[in-house]
Amino acid sequence: MRQKSNGTHLILMELMMVLFFFAICGSILLQVFVKAHNISVKAREMTETKNYVTQAAELIEAGAYDIKDFQEYFTQIDGKAGDYQCYYDQDWNEIKKTKARYHMTIKLERQPAKVLGKITMWRGNQQIYQLDILRYRQERKDNERS
Repeated sequence: MRQKSNGTHLILMELMMVLFFFAICGSILLQVFVKAHNISVKAREMTETKNYVTQAAELIEAGAYDIKDFQEYFTQIDGKAGDYQCYYDQDWNEIKKTKARYHMTIKLERQPAKVLGKITMWRGNQQIYQLDILRYRQERKDNERS
């Protein structure tokens, strides 16, 4: 009977070791999945940021300077005279300022032969991304064709 008891203790010890091993593996895998999720969220944020900033930069390169030029693509944009803001929620939908998680600022400065622009994306008060733009304006003569 004592031999049977020793066998039971041995099986219980093995079972405890297996459970301990699975608990450690589970905690490591949980940390890996949480880290992967955080990387995915940051990558999506950067992708969306670059998409919106690039879209605004391309509009400036195409000659957009007034708010009416931007409103076709950024429907909720507001601001005046070369200082525009556009606000986004956590799912990157354009919204008004009150519940915004992200906001993009577009600052334009017209000079005689060029336009300087600065497009910045913010999360709260933290700057995520910034793009500086320099666009030279061509002055056409009356007899030139476009």
